[in-house]
Amino acid sequence: MSGLALFAATFTFTTMDTAHAESSPGGRITRSEVLARAQNWVDRNVRYNLTRLPNTLVTDAEGDNKYGPDCSGLVSMAWHITANSGKDGNSTDDFAGYSGKVNLSSLHQLLPGDAILRNGHMELFARWKNEQDHTQGAWTYSLNGGSDSNNDGWQDDWAKGPVVNSHGDRGDESWASMQNYTPIRYKNIVDDLAPVSGADFDPDGIGDIFSETTGTLSIWNGEGNNNFATRQEIGGGWSGVQ
Repeated sequence: MSGLALFAATFTFTTMDTAHAESSPGGRITRSEVLARAQNWVDRNVRYNLTRLPNTLVTDAEGDNKYGPDCSGLVSMAWHITANSGKDGNSTDDFAGYSGKVNLSSLHQLLPGDAILRNGHMELFARWKNEQDHTQGAWTYSLNGGSDSNNDGWQDDWAKGPVVNSHGDRGDESWASMQNYTPIRYKNIVDDLAPVSGADFDPDGIGDIFSETTGTLSIWNGEGNNNFATRQEIGGGWSGVQ
């Protein structure tokens, strides 16, 4: 590898402050953008409506696409997908057979921006409540539905996430309830680059590069003159670097 020393020394990763698209519909999308898009609906106080009538649809942050304000519409919007765009996002039935996702073999494999799916409902996985003990459950982004006090299709539930929304609710799944779901991953989701707090990780005075993808931490030790050694895998089981 060459030509990357400046990158290693200067790049830092920060969570997106806004949900303005870096992705294109149906294209590759980072985990941070997925979460930012979901948070946009929380911030906009999006209310649950299952009808998907034209006057109920809600735009994404860019205003370029409209989605049904329900559980599967939220995931469709967050993933920036165009499948079944005529239906304003996939339904849960669509997601069950959706070729753009893969089923994970274990809930423990869930990473931010993945989703959990069961018959009739799904939620976007935000993070574990305790990374070291998944049995404490997870924080999610979700629209769950509620009472329809006015009998007009608008139910008393608003988009919620890992932080309490304006209605005092948050997306909360216990480990027991998660057993009813299948963990799924969007095929076009990609990991963000890990934080770089300093360029030199093996204190030899030469900048290094590391990355964390799909739970595996790798490092390229700097050799100087913009050259880097062959990638070394440090280990698996990483979901972030602190």
